[in-house]
Amino acid sequence: MEMSMGIENGTLRDSPCGGSVATGAADPQRDHAVSVSRVQDGSARSAGVEADSVSQLLHHVDEVRGTRREDCVRLLRDVEGIRRRRQRDSIRLLRELTPHLRAARTVEHELDRHLARRFNAFRYLRDDEHGLSRIIADLLDPAGEHGQGATFLKAMMELLGVRVQYTTTEKVRVVRERGIPGSRRIDITVDVPTVDGFFCLAIENKPYADDQPGQCRAYLKFLSRSYDERFLLVYLPPRYRMPSKSSLPPVNRECWKDHFRVLPYVADDAALGDDDPSDGDGTGLALADSDEDDAPAEDDATAAHDDAVVGDGASLAGWLGTCCKLVRDAERLRWFLREAQLYCQHHFGGSTMTDIEARYIREYLAENPRHLPAAFAVARAWPAFKHEMCRRFLEHVTDRVEERIRNEFPEIVGDLDVECRYGGDKKYSNYLRVYRYGWVEYEGGSDRSDGRTAVMLECGTGGPTSWHWGVRSAKVKDQLTTSERERREELEDLLKRNGLSLPDGWQWPHIESPRHRDWSAIVPELVQELTDGGGKITDHYVNGLLGIAAKAIPAIDEVELGKNDDSSAKDS
Repeated sequence: MEMSMGIENGTLRDSPCGGSVATGAADPQRDHAVSVSRVQDGSARSAGVEADSVSQLLHHVDEVRGTRREDCVRLLRDVEGIRRRRQRDSIRLLRELTPHLRAARTVEHELDRHLARRFNAFRYLRDDEHGLSRIIADLLDPAGEHGQGATFLKAMMELLGVRVQYTTTEKVRVVRERGIPGSRRIDITVDVPTVDGFFCLAIENKPYADDQPGQCRAYLKFLSRSYDERFLLVYLPPRYRMPSKSSLPPVNRECWKDHFRVLPYVADDAALGDDDPSDGDGTGLALADSDEDDAPAEDDATAAHDDAVVGDGASLAGWLGTCCKLVRDAERLRWFLREAQLYCQHHFGGSTMTDIEARYIREYLAENPRHLPAAFAVARAWPAFKHEMCRRFLEHVTDRVEERIRNEFPEIVGDLDVECRYGGDKKYSNYLRVYRYGWVEYEGGSDRSDGRTAVMLECGTGGPTSWHWGVRSAKVKDQLTTSERERREELEDLLKRNGLSLPDGWQWPHIESPRHRDWSAIVPELVQELTDGGGKITDHYVNGLLGIAAKAIPAIDEVELGKNDDSSAKDS
Protein backbone atom coordinates (compact mmCIF):
# COMPACT_ATOMS: atom_id res chain seq x y z
CA MET A 1 0.00 0.00 0.00
CA GLU A 2 1.47 3.33 -0.95
CA MET A 3 2.00 5.83 1.83
CA SER A 4 1.41 8.81 -0.44
CA MET A 5 -2.32 8.08 -0.78
CA GLY A 6 -4.56 10.86 0.54
CA ILE A 7 -1.64 13.17 1.16
CA GLU A 8 -1.49 16.24 -1.00
CA ASN A 9 1.31 18.70 -1.14
CA GLY A 10 2.99 16.83 1.65
CA THR A 11 6.32 15.17 2.14
CA LEU A 12 7.47 11.96 3.73
CA ARG A 13 10.31 11.79 6.32
CA ASP A 14 11.72 8.91 8.27
CA SER A 15 10.16 8.32 11.63
CA PRO A 16 12.52 7.96 14.65
CA CYS A 17 10.63 4.70 15.37
CA GLY A 18 11.09 3.46 11.86
CA GLY A 19 9.08 4.11 8.80
CA SER A 20 8.05 7.48 7.60
CA VAL A 21 5.77 10.26 8.85
CA ALA A 22 4.12 12.96 6.95
CA THR A 23 4.90 16.62 7.39
CA GLY A 24 3.16 19.69 6.21
CA ALA A 25 4.31 21.89 3.44
CA ALA A 26 7.50 24.08 4.09
CA ASP A 27 6.78 27.51 5.81
CA PRO A 28 9.84 29.91 5.80
CA GLN A 29 8.29 32.50 8.13
CA ARG A 30 7.45 29.89 10.69
CA ASP A 31 10.91 28.38 10.50
CA HIS A 32 12.54 31.82 10.96
CA ALA A 33 10.38 32.59 14.00
CA VAL A 34 11.31 29.27 15.53
CA SER A 35 15.01 29.98 14.94
CA VAL A 36 14.78 33.46 16.48
CA SER A 37 12.94 32.07 19.47
CA ARG A 38 15.59 29.45 19.99
CA VAL A 39 18.38 32.07 19.73
CA GLN A 40 16.62 34.33 22.20
CA ASP A 41 16.16 31.47 24.63
CA GLY A 42 19.91 30.65 24.32
CA SER A 43 20.90 34.30 24.77
CA ALA A 44 18.73 34.58 27.83
CA ARG A 45 20.26 31.49 29.32
CA SER A 46 23.80 32.81 28.46
CA ALA A 47 23.02 36.22 29.96
CA GLY A 48 21.86 34.56 33.12
CA VAL A 49 25.04 32.52 33.34
CA GLU A 50 27.20 35.62 32.66
CA ALA A 51 25.33 37.62 35.29
CA ASP A 52 25.93 34.87 37.81
CA SER A 53 29.64 34.79 36.86
CA VAL A 54 30.03 38.57 37.20
CA SER A 55 28.25 38.49 40.53
CA GLN A 56 30.54 35.74 41.73
CA LEU A 57 33.61 37.63 40.44
CA LEU A 58 32.58 40.86 42.18
CA HIS A 59 31.96 38.94 45.35
CA HIS A 60 35.42 37.38 45.07
CA VAL A 61 36.98 40.82 44.45
CA ASP A 62 35.26 42.16 47.55
CA GLU A 63 36.57 39.23 49.55
CA VAL A 64 40.13 39.79 48.24
CA ARG A 65 39.86 43.53 48.84
CA GLY A 66 38.70 42.94 52.38
CA THR A 67 41.51 40.47 52.97
CA ARG A 68 44.10 42.86 51.56
CA ARG A 69 42.66 45.72 53.61
CA GLU A 70 43.04 43.60 56.70
CA ASP A 71 46.61 42.71 55.62
CA CYS A 72 47.43 46.40 55.07
CA VAL A 73 46.01 47.35 58.44
CA ARG A 74 47.97 44.53 60.05
CA LEU A 75 51.14 45.62 58.19
CA LEU A 76 50.68 49.25 59.24
CA ARG A 77 50.18 48.13 62.82
CA ASP A 78 53.39 46.08 62.61
CA VAL A 79 55.31 49.04 61.12
CA GLU A 80 53.95 51.38 63.77
CA GLY A 81 54.90 48.87 66.42
CA ILE A 82 58.44 48.65 65.06
CA ARG A 83 58.66 52.46 64.84
CA ARG A 84 57.52 52.86 68.45
CA ARG A 85 59.95 50.19 69.65
CA ARG A 86 62.81 51.94 67.88
CA GLN A 87 61.66 55.26 69.27
CA ARG A 88 61.66 53.77 72.75
CA ASP A 89 65.11 52.31 72.12
CA SER A 90 66.40 55.72 71.01
CA ILE A 91 64.90 57.41 74.07
CA ARG A 92 66.33 54.70 76.31
CA LEU A 93 69.76 55.15 74.69
CA LEU A 94 69.70 58.89 75.24
CA ARG A 95 68.44 58.51 78.81
CA GLU A 96 71.16 56.02 79.63
CA LEU A 97 73.90 58.05 77.95
CA THR A 98 72.96 61.49 79.21
CA PRO A 99 74.01 61.09 82.88
CA HIS A 100 77.24 59.39 81.84
CA LEU A 101 78.02 62.17 79.37
CA ARG A 102 77.37 64.73 82.07
CA ALA A 103 79.79 62.89 84.32
CA ALA A 104 82.35 62.75 81.50
CA ARG A 105 81.95 66.47 80.91
CA THR A 106 82.41 67.13 84.63
CA VAL A 107 85.67 65.18 84.49
CA GLU A 108 86.67 67.15 81.38
CA HIS A 109 85.97 70.46 83.10
CA GLU A 110 88.02 69.37 86.10
CA LEU A 111 90.89 68.51 83.78
CA ASP A 112 90.47 71.89 82.11
CA ARG A 113 90.77 73.59 85.48
CA HIS A 114 94.13 71.92 86.11
CA LEU A 115 95.46 71.49 82.55
CA ALA A 116 93.34 73.81 80.34
CA ARG A 117 93.28 71.04 77.72
CA ARG A 118 90.69 72.75 75.49
CA PHE A 119 92.28 76.18 75.64
CA ASN A 120 94.01 77.10 72.38
CA ALA A 121 95.76 80.38 71.73
CA PHE A 122 95.07 80.13 68.01
CA ARG A 123 91.41 80.87 68.64
CA TYR A 124 92.43 84.41 69.57
CA LEU A 125 94.90 84.99 66.74
CA ARG A 126 94.39 85.77 63.08
CA ASP A 127 93.50 82.40 61.56
CA ASP A 128 92.49 83.42 58.06
CA GLU A 129 94.46 82.30 55.03
CA HIS A 130 97.15 84.95 55.47
CA GLY A 131 97.62 84.29 59.17
CA LEU A 132 97.97 80.54 58.65
CA SER A 133 100.34 81.04 55.69
CA ARG A 134 102.57 83.19 57.87
CA ILE A 135 102.86 80.42 60.49
CA ILE A 136 103.65 77.75 57.89
CA ALA A 137 106.19 79.94 56.11
CA ASP A 138 107.98 80.89 59.34
CA LEU A 139 108.29 77.25 60.40
CA LEU A 140 109.69 76.29 56.98
CA ASP A 141 112.29 79.07 57.10
CA PRO A 142 115.65 77.78 58.44
CA ALA A 143 116.40 81.35 59.52
CA GLY A 144 113.11 81.62 61.43
CA GLU A 145 112.95 82.65 65.05
CA HIS A 146 112.11 79.08 66.06
CA GLY A 147 115.86 78.43 66.11
CA GLN A 148 115.66 74.86 64.76
CA GLY A 149 117.38 75.56 61.46
CA ALA A 150 116.19 73.40 58.57
CA THR A 151 114.71 70.69 60.81
CA PHE A 152 111.08 71.53 60.01
CA LEU A 153 111.78 72.10 56.32
CA LYS A 154 113.47 68.70 56.01
CA ALA A 155 110.55 67.06 57.84
CA MET A 156 108.16 68.58 55.30
CA MET A 157 110.30 67.48 52.33
CA GLU A 158 110.47 63.97 53.74
CA LEU A 159 106.71 63.89 54.29
CA LEU A 160 106.16 64.92 50.66
CA GLY A 161 108.62 62.35 49.36
CA VAL A 162 111.01 64.99 47.98
CA ARG A 163 114.63 63.89 47.91
CA VAL A 164 117.18 66.56 47.03
CA GLN A 165 120.86 66.94 47.74
CA TYR A 166 121.21 70.14 49.74
CA THR A 167 124.28 72.30 49.19
CA THR A 168 123.49 74.63 52.09
CA THR A 169 120.41 75.59 54.09
CA GLU A 170 121.71 79.07 54.83
CA LYS A 171 120.61 80.33 51.42
CA VAL A 172 117.06 78.97 51.55
CA ARG A 173 114.63 81.73 50.49
CA VAL A 174 111.07 81.75 51.83
CA VAL A 175 108.61 84.17 50.20
CA ARG A 176 104.95 84.75 50.99
CA GLU A 177 102.50 86.09 48.39
CA ARG A 178 105.00 85.70 45.57
CA GLY A 179 103.77 87.53 42.51
CA ILE A 180 103.77 85.83 39.11
CA PRO A 181 102.60 86.97 35.65
CA GLY A 182 98.85 87.40 35.27
CA SER A 183 98.40 89.25 38.59
CA ARG A 184 98.46 85.99 40.53
CA ARG A 185 100.24 85.24 43.79
CA ILE A 186 101.54 81.95 45.15
CA ASP A 187 100.91 81.80 48.90
CA ILE A 188 104.33 80.37 49.87
CA THR A 189 107.46 79.50 47.92
CA VAL A 190 110.60 77.97 49.42
CA ASP A 191 113.72 78.03 47.21
CA VAL A 192 116.13 75.32 48.34
CA PRO A 193 119.71 75.34 46.95
CA THR A 194 120.73 71.94 45.58
CA VAL A 195 123.63 70.63 43.50
CA ASP A 196 121.41 70.95 40.39
CA GLY A 197 120.21 74.48 41.15
CA PHE A 198 117.36 75.83 43.23
CA PHE A 199 114.47 73.47 43.98
CA CYS A 200 111.16 75.26 44.66
CA LEU A 201 108.61 73.98 47.15
CA ALA A 202 105.44 75.99 46.43
CA ILE A 203 102.33 75.89 48.62
CA GLU A 204 98.84 76.97 47.64
CA ASN A 205 97.00 77.44 50.94
CA LYS A 206 93.24 76.80 50.64
CA PRO A 207 91.73 76.64 54.15
CA TYR A 208 88.62 78.60 53.15
CA ALA A 209 88.69 80.19 49.69
CA ASP A 210 87.42 78.68 46.46
CA ASP A 211 89.76 77.85 43.59
CA GLN A 212 90.13 80.46 40.89
CA PRO A 213 89.83 79.50 37.19
CA GLY A 214 93.16 78.22 35.89
CA GLN A 215 94.87 78.95 39.20
CA CYS A 216 96.85 75.75 39.84
CA ARG A 217 97.56 75.32 36.13
CA ALA A 218 99.04 78.84 35.97
CA TYR A 219 101.21 78.16 39.03
CA LEU A 220 102.52 74.90 37.56
CA LYS A 221 103.38 76.53 34.23
CA PHE A 222 105.21 79.37 35.98
CA LEU A 223 107.17 76.98 38.17
CA SER A 224 108.07 74.82 35.15
CA ARG A 225 109.40 77.84 33.25
CA SER A 226 111.34 79.08 36.27
CA TYR A 227 112.72 75.82 37.72
CA ASP A 228 112.56 73.32 34.84
CA GLU A 229 111.84 69.98 36.59
CA ARG A 230 112.99 71.07 40.06
CA PHE A 231 109.74 72.02 41.78
CA LEU A 232 106.69 70.69 43.61
CA LEU A 233 103.35 72.47 44.06
CA VAL A 234 101.52 71.46 47.25
CA TYR A 235 97.77 72.06 47.44
CA LEU A 236 96.64 72.55 51.05
CA PRO A 237 92.82 72.16 51.56
CA PRO A 238 91.06 71.63 54.94
CA ARG A 239 90.26 67.96 54.17
CA TYR A 240 91.53 65.87 51.29
CA ARG A 241 90.23 66.95 47.88
CA MET A 242 91.68 67.68 44.48
CA PRO A 243 91.54 71.21 43.04
CA SER A 244 88.45 72.05 41.04
CA LYS A 245 88.36 71.16 37.36
CA SER A 246 88.50 74.84 36.47
CA SER A 247 91.68 75.35 38.50
CA LEU A 248 93.48 72.21 37.27
CA PRO A 249 91.58 70.49 34.42
CA PRO A 250 91.65 66.67 34.46
CA VAL A 251 93.42 66.57 31.08
CA ASN A 252 96.36 68.49 32.65
CA ARG A 253 96.72 66.40 35.77
CA GLU A 254 98.57 63.52 34.19
CA CYS A 255 101.35 65.68 32.79
CA TRP A 256 101.88 67.40 36.17
CA LYS A 257 101.53 64.32 38.37
CA ASP A 258 105.24 64.31 39.35
CA HIS A 259 105.11 67.95 40.42
CA PHE A 260 101.83 68.19 42.31
CA ARG A 261 100.69 66.89 45.69
CA VAL A 262 97.63 67.33 47.92
CA LEU A 263 98.35 67.75 51.64
CA PRO A 264 95.20 68.42 53.73
CA TYR A 265 95.22 70.22 57.05
CA VAL A 266 93.79 67.07 58.63
CA ALA A 267 93.48 63.54 57.30
CA ASP A 268 89.98 62.14 56.95
CA ASP A 269 88.90 60.05 59.95
CA ALA A 270 91.79 61.48 61.95
CA ALA A 271 90.80 61.22 65.60
CA LEU A 272 92.20 63.31 68.37
CA GLY A 273 94.54 61.43 70.63
CA ASP A 274 93.41 60.71 74.17
CA ASP A 275 96.51 62.38 75.53
CA ASP A 276 99.12 64.68 74.02
CA PRO A 277 98.19 65.40 70.37
CA SER A 278 101.83 65.08 69.43
CA ASP A 279 101.81 61.39 70.42
CA GLY A 280 100.52 60.54 66.94
CA ASP A 281 102.67 60.98 63.87
CA GLY A 282 99.73 61.27 61.51
CA THR A 283 100.28 57.93 59.79
CA GLY A 284 98.03 54.93 59.27
CA LEU A 285 94.89 56.91 58.43
CA ALA A 286 93.09 56.44 55.13
CA LEU A 287 92.44 59.32 52.76
CA ALA A 288 89.00 59.68 51.26
CA ASP A 289 88.36 60.03 47.56
CA SER A 290 87.77 63.46 46.18
CA ASP A 291 84.29 64.79 45.55
CA GLU A 292 82.60 63.50 42.41
CA ASP A 293 82.50 66.99 40.96
CA ASP A 294 86.26 67.34 41.27
CA ALA A 295 87.24 63.80 40.30
CA PRO A 296 88.98 63.40 36.91
CA ALA A 297 86.99 61.50 34.33
CA GLU A 298 89.77 59.87 32.31
CA ASP A 299 91.81 56.88 33.45
CA ASP A 300 95.07 58.80 33.18
CA ALA A 301 93.59 61.63 35.23
CA THR A 302 92.48 59.11 37.84
CA ALA A 303 96.03 57.80 38.00
CA ALA A 304 97.23 61.36 38.45
CA HIS A 305 94.70 61.76 41.26
CA ASP A 306 96.25 58.74 43.01
CA ASP A 307 99.75 60.08 42.43
CA ALA A 308 98.76 63.38 44.06
CA VAL A 309 98.15 61.61 47.37
CA VAL A 310 101.08 62.30 49.67
CA GLY A 311 100.64 59.16 51.77
CA ASP A 312 98.20 57.38 54.02
CA GLY A 313 97.07 59.83 56.67
CA ALA A 314 99.63 62.52 55.76
CA SER A 315 98.46 65.97 56.81
CA LEU A 316 99.68 69.36 57.96
CA ALA A 317 98.55 68.46 61.49
CA GLY A 318 100.69 65.33 61.27
CA TRP A 319 103.67 67.40 60.15
CA LEU A 320 103.19 69.73 63.11
CA GLY A 321 103.15 66.70 65.42
CA THR A 322 106.38 65.43 63.87
CA CYS A 323 107.97 68.85 64.30
CA CYS A 324 106.94 68.83 67.95
CA LYS A 325 108.73 65.51 68.47
CA LEU A 326 111.87 66.82 66.80
CA VAL A 327 112.17 69.73 69.23
CA ARG A 328 114.26 68.58 72.20
CA ASP A 329 114.69 71.47 74.59
CA ALA A 330 112.62 74.51 73.56
CA GLU A 331 109.46 73.88 75.57
CA ARG A 332 107.83 77.13 74.42
CA LEU A 333 108.20 76.00 70.82
CA ARG A 334 106.89 72.52 71.65
CA TRP A 335 103.87 74.16 73.26
CA PHE A 336 103.27 76.29 70.16
CA LEU A 337 103.49 73.28 67.83
CA ARG A 338 101.12 71.26 70.03
CA GLU A 339 98.65 74.14 69.99
CA ALA A 340 98.93 74.45 66.21
CA GLN A 341 98.34 70.72 65.72
CA LEU A 342 95.39 70.68 68.09
CA TYR A 343 93.92 73.75 66.40
CA CYS A 344 94.07 72.05 62.98
CA GLN A 345 92.42 68.93 64.33
CA HIS A 346 89.60 70.80 66.05
CA HIS A 347 89.05 73.54 63.48
CA PHE A 348 89.40 71.59 60.23
CA GLY A 349 88.71 68.09 61.53
CA GLY A 350 85.19 68.94 62.69
CA SER A 351 85.65 67.59 66.22
CA THR A 352 82.49 68.42 68.19
CA MET A 353 83.06 66.41 71.36
CA THR A 354 85.70 66.16 74.02
CA ASP A 355 87.95 63.12 74.01
CA ILE A 356 86.47 61.61 77.17
CA GLU A 357 82.89 61.91 75.88
CA ALA A 358 83.74 60.38 72.52
CA ARG A 359 85.69 57.53 74.08
CA TYR A 360 82.87 56.76 76.50
CA ILE A 361 80.27 56.57 73.72
CA ARG A 362 82.48 54.25 71.66
CA GLU A 363 82.97 51.96 74.65
CA TYR A 364 79.28 52.07 75.61
CA LEU A 365 78.09 51.08 72.12
CA ALA A 366 80.69 48.31 71.92
CA GLU A 367 79.38 46.89 75.20
CA ASN A 368 75.69 47.43 74.33
CA PRO A 369 75.24 46.46 70.67
CA ARG A 370 71.44 46.33 71.12
CA HIS A 371 71.57 50.15 71.05
CA LEU A 372 73.36 50.33 67.69
CA PRO A 373 70.11 50.75 65.66
CA ALA A 374 69.05 53.58 67.96
CA ALA A 375 72.51 55.18 67.72
CA PHE A 376 72.35 54.90 63.94
CA ALA A 377 68.90 56.53 63.90
CA VAL A 378 70.19 59.41 66.05
CA ALA A 379 73.20 59.82 63.74
CA ARG A 380 70.92 59.92 60.69
CA ALA A 381 68.64 62.51 62.24
CA TRP A 382 71.47 64.73 63.47
CA PRO A 383 72.47 66.53 60.21
CA ALA A 384 68.93 67.73 59.48
CA PHE A 385 68.39 68.73 63.10
CA LYS A 386 71.73 70.56 63.20
CA HIS A 387 70.93 72.58 60.08
CA GLU A 388 67.45 73.43 61.32
CA MET A 389 68.83 74.76 64.61
CA CYS A 390 71.64 76.69 62.89
CA ARG A 391 69.14 78.24 60.49
CA ARG A 392 66.89 79.30 63.34
CA PHE A 393 69.84 80.72 65.27
CA LEU A 394 71.00 82.76 62.26
CA GLU A 395 67.48 84.17 61.89
CA HIS A 396 67.46 84.88 65.64
CA VAL A 397 70.74 86.83 65.38
CA THR A 398 69.44 88.67 62.31
CA ASP A 399 66.31 89.78 64.17
CA ARG A 400 68.40 91.03 67.08
CA VAL A 401 70.83 92.87 64.76
CA GLU A 402 67.98 94.51 62.85
CA GLU A 403 66.27 95.60 66.07
CA ARG A 404 69.48 97.08 67.49
CA ILE A 405 70.69 98.71 64.27
CA ARG A 406 67.33 100.42 63.73
CA ASN A 407 67.52 101.82 67.25
CA GLU A 408 71.13 102.95 66.92
CA PHE A 409 70.90 104.26 63.34
CA PRO A 410 67.35 105.70 63.18
CA GLU A 411 68.29 108.21 60.49
CA ILE A 412 68.93 105.49 57.90
CA VAL A 413 66.14 103.04 58.75
CA GLY A 414 64.27 103.69 55.49
CA ASP A 415 67.40 103.07 53.43
CA LEU A 416 68.62 99.97 55.23
CA ASP A 417 68.58 96.29 54.29
CA VAL A 418 69.21 93.59 56.91
CA GLU A 419 68.77 90.06 55.63
CA CYS A 420 70.11 86.55 56.14
CA ARG A 421 70.21 83.32 54.17
CA TYR A 422 70.98 79.78 55.32
CA GLY A 423 71.91 77.22 52.68
CA GLY A 424 73.27 74.36 54.77
CA ASP A 425 76.45 72.73 53.49
CA LYS A 426 76.60 74.61 50.19
CA LYS A 427 79.64 76.80 49.69
CA TYR A 428 79.21 80.41 50.80
CA SER A 429 75.45 80.01 51.12
CA ASN A 430 75.17 81.11 54.78
CA TYR A 431 75.35 84.80 55.51
CA LEU A 432 73.88 87.86 57.22
CA ARG A 433 74.24 91.15 55.35
CA VAL A 434 73.71 94.81 56.21
CA TYR A 435 73.85 97.54 53.56
CA ARG A 436 72.22 100.78 52.41
CA TYR A 437 70.28 100.97 49.16
CA GLY A 438 71.98 104.30 48.46
CA TRP A 439 75.43 102.72 48.28
CA VAL A 440 76.97 102.14 44.86
CA GLU A 441 75.57 99.15 43.01
CA TYR A 442 78.43 97.48 41.15
CA GLU A 443 77.77 96.05 37.72
CA GLY A 444 78.45 92.31 37.88
CA GLY A 445 78.64 92.44 41.66
CA SER A 446 77.84 89.58 44.03
CA ASP A 447 74.21 88.56 44.42
CA ARG A 448 74.84 87.93 48.11
CA SER A 449 74.89 91.69 48.70
CA ASP A 450 72.78 92.76 45.72
CA GLY A 451 75.90 94.11 44.02
CA ARG A 452 76.83 96.43 46.91
CA THR A 453 79.50 96.69 49.57
CA ALA A 454 78.08 95.26 52.80
CA VAL A 455 78.81 94.69 56.44
CA MET A 456 78.62 90.93 56.45
CA LEU A 457 78.74 87.77 58.50
CA GLU A 458 79.51 84.90 56.15
CA CYS A 459 80.47 81.26 56.32
CA GLY A 460 83.05 79.66 54.06
CA THR A 461 83.06 76.15 52.70
CA GLY A 462 81.73 73.17 54.61
CA GLY A 463 78.52 74.49 56.13
CA PRO A 464 78.21 76.55 59.36
CA THR A 465 81.73 75.71 60.54
CA SER A 466 83.93 78.69 59.65
CA TRP A 467 82.15 82.01 60.16
CA HIS A 468 83.94 85.28 59.50
CA TRP A 469 82.75 88.88 59.46
CA GLY A 470 83.79 92.30 58.26
CA VAL A 471 83.27 94.56 55.24
CA ARG A 472 82.78 92.70 51.98
CA SER A 473 83.17 94.26 48.54
CA ALA A 474 80.70 93.41 45.80
CA LYS A 475 83.52 92.34 43.44
CA VAL A 476 86.93 90.72 43.76
CA LYS A 477 89.84 93.09 43.39
CA ASP A 478 91.10 92.00 39.98
CA GLN A 479 87.62 92.46 38.46
CA LEU A 480 87.25 96.10 39.49
CA THR A 481 87.21 98.89 36.92
CA THR A 482 89.61 101.81 37.30
CA SER A 483 87.12 103.97 39.20
CA GLU A 484 85.97 101.01 41.31
CA ARG A 485 89.57 100.23 42.25
CA GLU A 486 90.15 103.85 43.28
CA ARG A 487 86.99 103.75 45.36
CA ARG A 488 88.10 100.47 46.98
CA GLU A 489 91.48 101.98 47.93
CA GLU A 490 89.79 105.04 49.37
CA LEU A 491 87.44 102.88 51.39
CA GLU A 492 90.28 100.76 52.77
CA ASP A 493 92.06 103.94 53.90
CA LEU A 494 88.94 105.22 55.69
CA LEU A 495 88.28 101.84 57.30
CA LYS A 496 91.86 101.73 58.51
CA ARG A 497 91.43 105.12 60.17
CA ASN A 498 88.34 103.74 61.90
CA GLY A 499 90.23 100.71 63.20
CA LEU A 500 89.17 98.19 60.54
CA SER A 501 92.54 97.39 58.97
CA LEU A 502 92.57 93.68 58.07
CA PRO A 503 92.00 93.40 54.29
CA ASP A 504 92.40 90.03 52.61
CA GLY A 505 93.66 91.48 49.35
CA TRP A 506 90.83 89.85 47.42
CA GLN A 507 87.24 90.74 48.28
CA TRP A 508 87.21 91.90 51.89
CA PRO A 509 88.47 95.41 52.72
CA HIS A 510 88.27 94.15 56.31
CA ILE A 511 87.84 90.58 57.57
CA GLU A 512 88.25 88.93 60.95
CA SER A 513 87.09 85.83 62.76
CA PRO A 514 84.52 85.78 65.57
CA ARG A 515 84.59 83.36 68.44
CA HIS A 516 82.29 80.31 68.29
CA ARG A 517 83.08 79.95 64.58
CA ASP A 518 81.92 76.34 64.32
CA TRP A 519 78.20 76.20 65.06
CA SER A 520 78.12 72.45 64.40
CA ALA A 521 80.11 71.97 67.60
CA ILE A 522 77.82 74.09 69.79
CA VAL A 523 74.31 73.12 68.65
CA PRO A 524 73.15 72.38 72.23
CA GLU A 525 74.21 75.87 73.31
CA LEU A 526 72.45 77.43 70.30
CA VAL A 527 69.23 75.56 71.12
CA GLN A 528 69.42 76.74 74.71
CA GLU A 529 69.81 80.37 73.61
CA LEU A 530 66.89 80.01 71.22
CA THR A 531 64.82 78.74 74.14
CA ASP A 532 66.00 81.54 76.44
CA GLY A 533 65.73 84.25 73.80
CA GLY A 534 69.44 85.06 73.93
CA GLY A 535 72.73 84.44 75.68
CA LYS A 536 76.47 84.99 75.45
CA ILE A 537 76.81 83.59 71.91
CA THR A 538 73.95 85.76 70.67
CA ASP A 539 75.46 88.79 72.36
CA HIS A 540 78.89 88.07 70.89
CA TYR A 541 77.57 88.00 67.33
CA VAL A 542 75.16 90.90 67.68
CA ASN A 543 77.64 93.17 69.46
CA GLY A 544 80.45 92.18 67.11
CA LEU A 545 78.48 92.94 63.95
CA LEU A 546 77.17 96.21 65.33
CA GLY A 547 80.70 97.21 66.37
CA ILE A 548 81.89 96.68 62.80
CA ALA A 549 78.81 98.44 61.39
CA ALA A 550 79.33 101.49 63.63
CA LYS A 551 82.80 101.99 62.15
CA ALA A 552 82.11 100.84 58.59
CA ILE A 553 78.82 102.54 57.70
CA PRO A 554 80.16 106.13 58.02
CA ALA A 555 83.22 105.20 55.94
CA ILE A 556 81.15 103.52 53.22
CA ASP A 557 78.71 106.46 53.26
CA GLU A 558 81.55 108.86 52.56
CA VAL A 559 82.87 106.84 49.62
CA GLU A 560 79.78 105.26 48.06
CA LEU A 561 76.57 106.96 49.14
CA GLY A 562 74.83 108.41 46.07
CA LYS A 563 77.84 107.85 43.78
CA ASN A 564 76.23 105.57 41.17
CA ASP A 565 75.91 108.27 38.50
CA ASP A 566 79.42 109.65 39.11
CA SER A 567 80.92 106.18 38.79
CA SER A 568 79.19 105.45 35.49
CA ALA A 569 80.20 108.76 34.00
CA LYS A 570 83.84 108.35 34.99
CA ASP A 571 84.16 104.82 33.57
CA SER A 572 82.51 105.85 30.31
